[in-house]
Amino acid sequence: MTRSCPVPAQILAIAWKEWRLLSRNLHGLATLFLMPAIFVLVMSFTLKNTLTAKVDLPLAGWVQEDSSPFATQWSRQWLARHPGPRFGTQAELQAALKARQVEAGIVVRSPLIDAATGQPDSRQLEMWLGQRVQPAAAARLRAQLSFSLLQARMKRAAAEAGPFSGVLLEGAAGGELLAADGGVAVRYLYEIESGRRMTAVQQSVPAWLVFGMFFVVIPIAGVLIQERKEGTLARLATLRVSPAAQLGGKLVAFIALNLVQLAFMLMVGCWLVPLLGGDALSLAIHPGWFLLIVLATSTAAVGLALLIASVSRTFEHAAALGGGLNVVLGAIAGVMVPRMLMPPGLQTVSAWSPMGWALDGMQAVFLGAPIAADVLPRAALLFAFALACLAGSAWMLRRPGNFT
Repeated sequence: MTRSCPVPAQILAIAWKEWRLLSRNLHGLATLFLMPAIFVLVMSFTLKNTLTAKVDLPLAGWVQEDSSPFATQWSRQWLARHPGPRFGTQAELQAALKARQVEAGIVVRSPLIDAATGQPDSRQLEMWLGQRVQPAAAARLRAQLSFSLLQARMKRAAAEAGPFSGVLLEGAAGGELLAADGGVAVRYLYEIESGRRMTAVQQSVPAWLVFGMFFVVIPIAGVLIQERKEGTLARLATLRVSPAAQLGGKLVAFIALNLVQLAFMLMVGCWLVPLLGGDALSLAIHPGWFLLIVLATSTAAVGLALLIASVSRTFEHAAALGGGLNVVLGAIAGVMVPRMLMPPGLQTVSAWSPMGWALDGMQAVFLGAPIAADVLPRAALLFAFALACLAGSAWMLRRPGNFT
C-alpha cells in the first residue's frame, strides 16, 4: 500500500508545479506585469497633469474686431501680460486652431462697450478652444478674461465718478459691476466648423469605435488556431492555396465583420444613448473621409490580429497577448484618457500608436470639417502598418511548424 505525502507537502508540490507552468506562459506574464505597469505610468502622469495646483494658460490667439480706444487699450494690456499672436480675421484664427498653432483664441467683437450701460459687455467676448485644451486650463483662461474685464469696468466706473469714485465702488455690489450677462461665451473648434453643439457622445464615440475595431483579434485568433488544430491550414497548403490567399480571405471576412460592428455602435450612439437621456450622435459627417479612415482602421486592426494569431499557439495566449496589447495601445492613444489631459511627452508618444493614428483620423471626421491633410496621412500610416503585419503573418504561415 502506497503511503501518500502529507497535505502540506502536496500543497507545496502543486504550488511549485503551477509556478513552473506560469514561467512558460510568457504571454500571460507579460500581460500580468507589463500592462498594469504601463497603466500606472499613463495614469500617474495624467493625474499629475490634471490635479496639479498650477495650471498654465493655453497659448491664445487674438482677434480684435472693435477698434475703439477702450478695446485697443484693454487688448494691449492683456497681451502684455499673456503674449499671443494677433490675427486679422476669425478665419485666420480658425485656421491656426485647426493647425494647432494656438490652443485657444479670443475674439473681441464690436462694440465691446454696451451703449445702454456704457460699460464693457462680456457677451461681446468669445473664447475659442481647440480639441485638446485641458478643461482646467480653459476654465482658468475664462476666469482670467472675466476678471480682467471686471477690472476694466471698475476703472472705467471710477474714472467716470471722479471724486465720488470711492463712495460709488464701496456701495456697488459685484453683480452691478459685472452686469447681468451670460459671461464670456465658449465655442469649440468643432462647433465653429460644423455649427453643432459639442457633446460627450460626439467626443467619445470615435475613440471607442477605434478601440472596439481592434478587438477583432479575439474571433480571428479563435478561427486561426482552430484551423491549425484541425489540420485545415495543412490541407489548404496541400491544395496549393498560398498564405497570401488565406490571409486575403480572412482580411475581407473580418473587415466585413468590423463594418457590422461599426454599424451597431453607430446605432447605439444615435438611438440608444438619447433614449436613455443622453445626447444623440450626429452623423452629419463627410462620407468619403469617413469610409477611408474606417477602411484603414479596420485593415490595420485585422492585420495586427492576424499577426498575433499566427504567432500564438493557443487561444489563451492569443487572447492574453491581443487583449493586453489592445488595452495598452488604447491607453497610450487617448481612448481611455483623453489626450487633452496627458502631459506633452505622453501626447507625443500617443501620436506614434496605430490606435492614435486611427483616433486622430476618426476625430477629424466626427469633430469638424476634415480636409485631406487631416485624414490621408493617418490612413497611409494605418495601411502601411497593416501591410507590415500581413507580411509578418504570411511569413509565419509559410513555416511548416505553423500548420500543426
